[in-house]
Amino acid sequence: MTAIDRRIAADLARLAHAGLTRRPPAIHERRGVRYRLEDRNVIGLCSNDYLGLADEIHASSPRAGAGASRLVNGDLDEHRDVERVLAELVGTEDAVLFPSGYQLNVGVLPALVRHDDIACSDALNHASLIDGLRLGRANVDVLAHREAPDARPMPGGDAILWWITESIFSMDGDLADLDAMRRHLARDAALYVDEAHALGLYDGGRGRLAQHGITPTAIVGTLGKAYGVAGAFVGATAAACEWIRSRARSFVFSTGTSPAVIAPIVAAIERVRGSDGDSRRARLWHAARHLAHRLGLDDAPSPIIPIVIGDNDTTIAVAAALLERGWHVQPIRPPTVPAGTSRLRVTLSADHEPAMLDAFVDDLRRVLDAARVPLVVERGLATSPGSSVGGVQ
Repeated sequence: MTAIDRRIAADLARLAHAGLTRRPPAIHERRGVRYRLEDRNVIGLCSNDYLGLADEIHASSPRAGAGASRLVNGDLDEHRDVERVLAELVGTEDAVLFPSGYQLNVGVLPALVRHDDIACSDALNHASLIDGLRLGRANVDVLAHREAPDARPMPGGDAILWWITESIFSMDGDLADLDAMRRHLARDAALYVDEAHALGLYDGGRGRLAQHGITPTAIVGTLGKAYGVAGAFVGATAAACEWIRSRARSFVFSTGTSPAVIAPIVAAIERVRGSDGDSRRARLWHAARHLAHRLGLDDAPSPIIPIVIGDNDTTIAVAAALLERGWHVQPIRPPTVPAGTSRLRVTLSADHEPAMLDAFVDDLRRVLDAARVPLVVERGLATSPGSSVGGVQ
């Protein structure tokens, strides 16, 4: 065994001891929320395919590859056309397409946020936002979860005060403060909002901000969740997008997005913005409200419901017991969430029917009772219960 293999073996053993081993679940024969996993027919409650489109969008393309970076000779008609559509969708002057949301955030944030700027970042922001700020060597001020940077003074000179946040938080399903966003923009401060889990869930296939008439400095949307395809884009002013195309390293030094992906994006936009999208959104929000009611919650701010268990091993055991009953809910553990807040992250789709959700809740309660674990839905846990340690940043 080589030195690197010995070290990795020891690290893997430590992860296993802490209940933090991770392996991709092998999905077979997927049809919407139904598929096979570990030789079982299951119903999934952990996909981000909110509108149930992932298995339905099909479109052909005359070519599979862009051929080069878009700054070399990979900038094709397909790229420019879809970027105009995406800008119109979110109400910005221009948009820039990337192969993934992670690739976008780790390139765009270092391009936009200068080293002398102040970047206020929510404690529970997605890893891609955190890593993008780290790569840019920004002056980062980690905010308590859902705190607004109202009390932060504006920096001097041409330095900028940024607020970096999600719209719907990916692991908790709670919401950023819209009124605080309006106040922030009114100060001539900059607002960078990742709407990965919001885009497509509101009227016209838009995100939460557009629904409420807010146009941030930069808005990030992903196309692999509610839109059921792949890729991500940032919408901003024409000048900001020109700068991103020139200076975002993950754009400059990557081959352009495959045209074979762009054709399904165009097809998905047409469906999500039309009457089919309206019908799917209605079913999704009905499912979210129904499950929230069955779990004893007052409302459903999003299709994401975190059932917090805390201990890693117990979370894995509960998930395994649910799988035996035909329910796939992936256990979410550190470092994806803060230590001590391991959970079952239930995500809903337009394909989830009320009777299906009723059966899930019945089995969930039986499994939790057998494990002597209370049913706790709690959003915004940035630390372990009783801990004074900061968030995951």
